[in-house]
Amino acid sequence: MIAMRLRVLLAIFAALLLYGCVEERTLSISGYETVEGVSGIDLDGDGINDVLSYQFRSIAIDQPLGISIAKYASVAAYSYSFTEPSYLAPADLAGAKAKIAEFDAARKSGEAACLQRLGLSFASCNDYTSCMEGCGSDSCEAAKAVGGDAFGFELLSFKDKSQEMDRLASELASTQSLPSQDDRKEFIRKTVRLMAISSDMAGMNLFSSSTYGTCGPVPLRLDLLGQSAQLVGTTEIAPDRYRYRVSEIITGGTDEEHITLFIQDTPPVAMSIDELSVDIPQGVIYQKFPLRVGWENVRADSPRSVLTYDFTSPDAPQDTILSRWSNPQVDERNVKFFTIFSMFASNPLVSLFTGASKSVFMLSYSLGLGYFTALGAAAAFIMYIVLLLILLITGLYHALRAYMDRKDIREYLIDKMGPPITDWRSYVGVGAALIIICFLLNAFYIRPTDVGQFDLATIQLKAISDVPGAISSILFILGAYTIYIVAEDRLKGILFGEGYFQAKGATKEENVASLSKLKVLSDNLKTRIDTLSRTGMDVKEEYSVLIAVPADRLEQFVEIGKQNTAKSLIDFHMGRLEEMDKRIEQKVSIMEENWPVWNSEIEKAVDQGGEVPVETLVSIPMQWREWAVTKFISEHRARHLVLEDNRIKRRTVSVENMVNTTLADLKREGLVDASIILHDGKVLSNSFSRGNATVGAVLYLKLSGFAQAIARKFGEEEVKRFVVMGRKSAAVSLPSGKTSPLLFTERGKLKQLIEQWKTKTGEQG
Repeated sequence: MIAMRLRVLLAIFAALLLYGCVEERTLSISGYETVEGVSGIDLDGDGINDVLSYQFRSIAIDQPLGISIAKYASVAAYSYSFTEPSYLAPADLAGAKAKIAEFDAARKSGEAACLQRLGLSFASCNDYTSCMEGCGSDSCEAAKAVGGDAFGFELLSFKDKSQEMDRLASELASTQSLPSQDDRKEFIRKTVRLMAISSDMAGMNLFSSSTYGTCGPVPLRLDLLGQSAQLVGTTEIAPDRYRYRVSEIITGGTDEEHITLFIQDTPPVAMSIDELSVDIPQGVIYQKFPLRVGWENVRADSPRSVLTYDFTSPDAPQDTILSRWSNPQVDERNVKFFTIFSMFASNPLVSLFTGASKSVFMLSYSLGLGYFTALGAAAAFIMYIVLLLILLITGLYHALRAYMDRKDIREYLIDKMGPPITDWRSYVGVGAALIIICFLLNAFYIRPTDVGQFDLATIQLKAISDVPGAISSILFILGAYTIYIVAEDRLKGILFGEGYFQAKGATKEENVASLSKLKVLSDNLKTRIDTLSRTGMDVKEEYSVLIAVPADRLEQFVEIGKQNTAKSLIDFHMGRLEEMDKRIEQKVSIMEENWPVWNSEIEKAVDQGGEVPVETLVSIPMQWREWAVTKFISEHRARHLVLEDNRIKRRTVSVENMVNTTLADLKREGLVDASIILHDGKVLSNSFSRGNATVGAVLYLKLSGFAQAIARKFGEEEVKRFVVMGRKSAAVSLPSGKTSPLLFTERGKLKQLIEQWKTKTGEQG
């Protein structure tokens, strides 16, 4: 009963999660990105855009679902250089400071408007998390939804840039005099640095409608800063490094489909990229050589998502280079199970059920048990409901069978749903131990986890990111399941009365008899598998099943009194061996039915000459080819074939070796009683006893000479064979080259001996 329930649970899990519920594919997008539009912002009023924005072509990721990806890049000066100033004209410090003040007033006004729109105060923005929490306006919430943590880093960067600009503007405003050329140069340097920060800020995604679009552009008058520098000393100012902010914008996602993406992007290889300046937001995978940026487990569950990264380069933006930007590589993973589960969970009855499990989770979490222990408790609650339903359905089924067969329902149920658990204390102890281990893991080894959303997708992500936590949840579920077995057993006792606990369980005598049968079947199968292995059949899987039978451990269970456990394990392994026996029968049947056809194909291939690659025997299924070739070689030894390097090759065999091998085979078959072998007129071997060996060899030499003389009288050059017949025995000489064997056998076996010799040596005629 326990095994049946476990199989049902595993079958349900496998059916939902493993069969066709996960689709993975790689979207191959060859070629380069296509620039569809370029826009810009002129910060210094010279008619040339200082911040450029490139919009690239949208690429379909999943056309049926309408999911696509498009690149967006903004480029702005990241730092400026200036030539050695000329100090011929006197410095106009008052005029320079007035320009700085005018710039700063406009800048602060724009920043204040942005902060008001964000609902954010820089005072509450100390790290990316607090920046996200302090940003509570509608535009902020929308940006959080599309940018995630990266938007928090953007807010923190906005604060840092603003504060550095405040500091520089304050230092410049507090300058009282410029007595030396070094003082004038330092004033220009700070002004140029203010220009660089302003330019870099202007290119932020915070102010781009294509990415976050939370604020309008801040007025950053670089022309005022340039004029301020020229009033102190004549110099030429030009950008020497640029920041490229890249965004991959995913559109068309929906929470109805559970799709995750792995996206990789490579900046144009023609650009000189300062790899050490690559700014890596949280969640971005960064590879230096070759330079590659990627995002994994990106959920396409909202209409719009923005993934960002940036890098610096001394190269100014050029359309010819940016148009050679390789398309991104995208891997898509569609977990259909989540979609099926969402549809299933929308049912009112199921919603009530999942709501109850959520209440169990929240109660456990509020008691301080930790996220993963609470998760295990919620899963155990669901498991209890499912197991009770299985018990109810099983009971109703057996009750109906008893009614139809006109049997006593109570006795029938006791017979079918027993026997009771005799070692229930062990079950309770194991269950309690597993739950205690779960508590200890959560208390000392697993980092605290916030509640978050109680949905399957969130739970999956948390479990993947914290493997020890997931293991602790599984331990809790296993412990709860073990305790449930005992609770269910007690419930049966209440329902069926004391008669249930008096039901006969497994006895030692029955287990000893069953174990004996298991051993006999195991030994028989081992003998059969060994035989099939020698024929070339692949029996690795069958060997592994045999090795897995723990006969010694089963004997220990029987001896120490764990009869129910022993019976369950004996039945389990007996079932596996019986199933394996059927598979072997099927294999043997397939081989016997197809062997004549396979034999004919191999023979034709060998007769064509040369080596025969095994893979060319296409009419023989791949799993049977090695077996068929091995069998062919063993049945056609006269062809002297071997299997080497997965090819059938002819083996060069000396006449002496061939004779010795053939003679050994004939002796095993009982066709040869004794033998004398001559080679080049000398005795090579003699099986007669020591006293008769010399006499036999001499007589054979005389017989050979006599046979040669008679052959020459009849015009024959050589003696093919001659026979000496007695009343019960006979001897036959079968010369081959320089080797001449004389074989002694029973008179009635002489003809069979000669035929076998011809077959095994390949002799014709």
